[in-house]
Amino acid sequence: MVFLKEIRKRTGRFILGWKVRRRSRNRQFVNLAEIMTVGVIFQATDNKDFESVNEFIKELKAEGKEISVIGYIESEKIPDSYLLRKGYQFFCTKQLNWYYSPKLPFIDDFIEKEFDLLINLSLDNLFPLYYLFALSKARLKAGKHFDSSEYSDLSIDIKNRRDVRYLTEQITHYLKIINQKEL
Repeated sequence: MVFLKEIRKRTGRFILGWKVRRRSRNRQFVNLAEIMTVGVIFQATDNKDFESVNEFIKELKAEGKEISVIGYIESEKIPDSYLLRKGYQFFCTKQLNWYYSPKLPFIDDFIEKEFDLLINLSLDNLFPLYYLFALSKARLKAGKHFDSSEYSDLSIDIKNRRDVRYLTEQITHYLKIINQKEL
């Protein structure tokens, strides 16, 4: 069984690499003030992390940004309480294909949208979210640093403080100083 899981994971990584090589995107480093559209992906399994993401989304919306959010739940079923969240879309392990990539129409739409910024707020390197992150046409991609962060434009190392709220603070800080306009 462990051997089969490893074959599935390797197949997924191979197919992802093949798909990424055939895609192009318009990479741009822009300041947070200039960003208008933001995609956010995160691991929605932990309630504390979910609330930190929710607070971050509220802050971005208060700045007038258009936000699209997708949460991944490492479970066979999406809890009913999550389905009531307006503006959020979720998927779970039951909705993954044989090699662990999500197989839903809203996932394809999310990947194809050219966000000004895509943020991965997952603290774990989960393949379903990594798949979305790698294939996205977002102009700028940011998230936690992983050993396999080759698709990230801004990788934040938070090994000393593993916390979603801290990650959002760090991403916000660096996005505010990128290409800062002189007043």
